[in-house]
Amino acid sequence: MRLRGFYIALGVIIGLFLLTVAFAEEATDDNVFSLGEVVVTGEKSAVSLATTVTEVSMDEIKAKGAETIADALKFLPGVSVQASGKGQVFVSIRGYEQNQVKVLIDGVPARENYFGTVDLSMLPADSISKITVTKGASSVLYGSNTMGGVINIITKKGGKPQTSVTASFGANNTANYYVNNGGQFGNLNYWLSGGYQTSDGFELSGDFDENDPDMGSGTSYNEDGGVRDLSDYTKKSLDAKIGYDPADGTSFYVSLNYVDSQRGVPTAASRYWTFAEWKQWHLNLAGEHAFTDTFKMKGRLFYVKHDDGLEDVSWDSSHTTKKKWFEKSYYDDASIGGELQSSLAIGRINTLRLGVNYMEDNHKGADYYDALTMGAKVLGWQEEQEYIATTYALALEDEIRPSDCLSFVLGVSYDSFEPTKTYNQPEPGQMDSVNPQAGIVYDLDDCTTLHASVGKKTRFPSLKELYSTLGGGNPDLEPEEAIAYEVGSTHSFCEMLSVDTALFYQDVENLISTTKVDGTSVYITVNEATLYGGEASLNAQLTSALDASLNYTYLATVNKAKNDRDLPGRPRHRLNLSTTYRFLFGLTANVQGTYVQRQYWENNSSVWTELPDYFVLNAKLTQKLKKVGNVDSEVFFQGSNVLDENYYETSGPEPGFNFLAGITLKM
Repeated sequence: MRLRGFYIALGVIIGLFLLTVAFAEEATDDNVFSLGEVVVTGEKSAVSLATTVTEVSMDEIKAKGAETIADALKFLPGVSVQASGKGQVFVSIRGYEQNQVKVLIDGVPARENYFGTVDLSMLPADSISKITVTKGASSVLYGSNTMGGVINIITKKGGKPQTSVTASFGANNTANYYVNNGGQFGNLNYWLSGGYQTSDGFELSGDFDENDPDMGSGTSYNEDGGVRDLSDYTKKSLDAKIGYDPADGTSFYVSLNYVDSQRGVPTAASRYWTFAEWKQWHLNLAGEHAFTDTFKMKGRLFYVKHDDGLEDVSWDSSHTTKKKWFEKSYYDDASIGGELQSSLAIGRINTLRLGVNYMEDNHKGADYYDALTMGAKVLGWQEEQEYIATTYALALEDEIRPSDCLSFVLGVSYDSFEPTKTYNQPEPGQMDSVNPQAGIVYDLDDCTTLHASVGKKTRFPSLKELYSTLGGGNPDLEPEEAIAYEVGSTHSFCEMLSVDTALFYQDVENLISTTKVDGTSVYITVNEATLYGGEASLNAQLTSALDASLNYTYLATVNKAKNDRDLPGRPRHRLNLSTTYRFLFGLTANVQGTYVQRQYWENNSSVWTELPDYFVLNAKLTQKLKKVGNVDSEVFFQGSNVLDENYYETSGPEPGFNFLAGITLKM
């Protein structure tokens, strides 16, 4: 039955693709904030061509109907977006979890520094100009903790004067409002974007069975169908940017990204929590100057603040008699840092780049215990715990172009991490690592480019993994290390058809995992894991009315610490389709499909088992309306999981059919 489902889904996707092979439009770059890029991928340098880089443009984000960064990253090759932990939505790249992936907003680390991750469902997509996903051996200029790759979210900047207003509505009191305004005055430009989103939660599939032994009533998920418990939220966001762009090669920008949210936590393990507070903001000062035609420098200073407050909201007697982790808990995180880069062109064939990155993390947190809290000895607020750690990296990268068709890139970084304040726990001392890498790009002809790369990457333990009292922190952990290999090609058969392929193999040592010691989970350093596979993306071009892309990812993982079984929650097969058709009368139809097969987890009975395969289809219809004065407008209707597939992953039951209907005004 599993293979039959695979062949049916494969037939549907390929059939849709063949019916809608398409022209892939170039994204407009008028609003792309290039100074927010650490490595400017648009320059097509060897460092961005020697490994796989996938970009999501603002047009693609709009076509998908993406409301959040998590939505925008779905359906990409090698990328998996799943919910886990405290109801947070994370992304994994080629089997690496998000705490092994560096997530940036305009080059600034986006995360709560205790976990080393950020909930991507909290970050709105409306102010995004593009997203760059770098896999494999990413540039050493990105700094430390890039073992699993880099995701850089580039926000919009001001340009031609424009204002837009969007409002959309769905079931369960779902409502979204966005306002954008940007402009330019001489050498100055600005961008302002504000958003408000609210919902009472998402609907589960109509086929959901409350007696499901893994997901239903009586399990740790305690779901009975309808609206998923604790999936409600309210989000407020603000993005602001002011830039100075004279014509002498100088740029200077100040930007602010802010999110304020309250939401429930649809999670497992009989934990019924809500975030009474979730706030994160980034302040970024970035600038660059070209001293000569061959030498330029750029840098940034940043401050990242994260505050959240978690509360236990057990709602009936069957739960209030259970021991809880805590009644209330708060995190107060702050990170301050900066980076400096210089670029020197030496003759015609050589470009040398030097990078320095520094960041200091400060985490404060405390729990409130009541009589039902696990292991509570003192009731009320416990003593606040504070942890401070510094991370820095020195990087040197050299790009050599001996001919027009051949390029090499050589790089090396020295990464260092040192906890300097550890509450009352042991200090592990300074950890450091030297990470070399190399890549080659060869243009076989005008239509074919080949690439290969190899690099060593390191991830230092998070503060949670080192010091969490309830989570099993271990100050003796060692850094994770990986060697990433990749070979790939890009080939254009003609102007109408192109194919990108990549094969990858990654050896991971000192993988950080958990084990049970006297019934309690403890973080440990285990031996080794291997992640390998391949990606293929197909883009076709026939007419200006149709867009389409088809991609497939094969991923195999081997956890050598667990008898060579798979790592949990990593699909072996993932097949994605995205296609758009533009009708002459102003209607645009977009369809996205994904088929996922063969991933494992420990089920509700702690038994290692295979998750069911699933096929999910999303769709969006957008109709342009007649222009009134200087106002352009369009209405849209979008549905997620339009087939109402009943499926689940390691975080529990996923949304069934949910919809939004809305209008956008542009002036």
